Amino acid sequence: MKKLIFIVTAIFCLSALAQPFGKSDHYNGKKFFNPEGPELKSFWNVIKWQLTNDKREWPASVPNKNYGLRLLGPTEKVSATFINHSTFFIQLPGLNIMTDPVYSERVSPVTFAGPKRVREPGIPLDILPSIDVVVISHNHYDHLDLETIKQLDGKYHPLFLVPLGDGKLLKSAGVLNVKEVDWWEEVKVKNTRIVFTPSQHWSARGLFDKNDSLWGAFMIMNEQSKIYFGGDTGYGSHFLDTKSRLGAPDLALIPIGAYQPEWFMLAHHMNPAQAVQAHFDLEAKQSIGIHFGTFQLADEAIDDPTNDLEIAKKARGLSDGAFRVLDQGQTISY
Repeated sequence: MKKLIFIVTAIFCLSALAQPFGKSDHYNGKKFFNPEGPELKSFWNVIKWQLTNDKREWPASVPNKNYGLRLLGPTEKVSATFINHSTFFIQLPGLNIMTDPVYSERVSPVTFAGPKRVREPGIPLDILPSIDVVVISHNHYDHLDLETIKQLDGKYHPLFLVPLGDGKLLKSAGVLNVKEVDWWEEVKVKNTRIVFTPSQHWSARGLFDKNDSLWGAFMIMNEQSKIYFGGDTGYGSHFLDTKSRLGAPDLALIPIGAYQPEWFMLAHHMNPAQAVQAHFDLEAKQSIGIHFGTFQLADEAIDDPTNDLEIAKKARGLSDGAFRVLDQGQTISY
């Protein structure tokens, strides 16, 4: 009888490991997926892109201006400092948050190859004040940088909010203050609600773990402000859905880069015109472009996202201040 109980228990545990999450409209029991599609590009599509790409040459390095770290003023509701790529330092009264922190030289599984930064982080990590929460949109190397995460954990020991399936990755690196979240799941820290919202993307750290973990965006809300962090996403109805459920953000951080060639990239990234549409869908009071100008991840030139954003804004009658980009290290506040 004891042997039978052991066998049944072992089978149950193995089954639980094989299907760690309940089935949903974005998880089929084995893999996560985008409810609206599209499917991931095939290996042969990747080969086609590499054989036919028209990759523009980027500069080897671009110097930063020295803005210095600007702290939240006593009468300000929020400030947001652009560090690089999709990394922002967000200050709310009594709470400091970082998004997708990446300080490594390369966004790659190896240190000697892969996309290399052309701009240094706008604010050095060692001069940042205390970090209370780190939100991570998905596990791609340009968004989930384990070396930076370990440094932040060692210095500040913040709460790390990660998509379903990514907790084990951080814990394997010795980071224990981790909470996995599903779409529409809410976590409250002090007086701030942080809701993990849908996006249209995918996940992988290697060749054999595609879509084993989830991806998404975050809405950060207190009594005075709503801040939307879009992470990395293609265009879809999730922007309208997020606004409908949670209301319009005061500030939206929306990706504008890595969109060429469009036949390959637009399934899971947005071009600037789509980013402007996302701004309207969210009914954001103000938007800031992210996910551009630091790592060459696609074929467009380094300035194409910002130039195309200006074209898209003019086409939609959008003012300069309504959707803008920041220099590395630059801060806006209100």
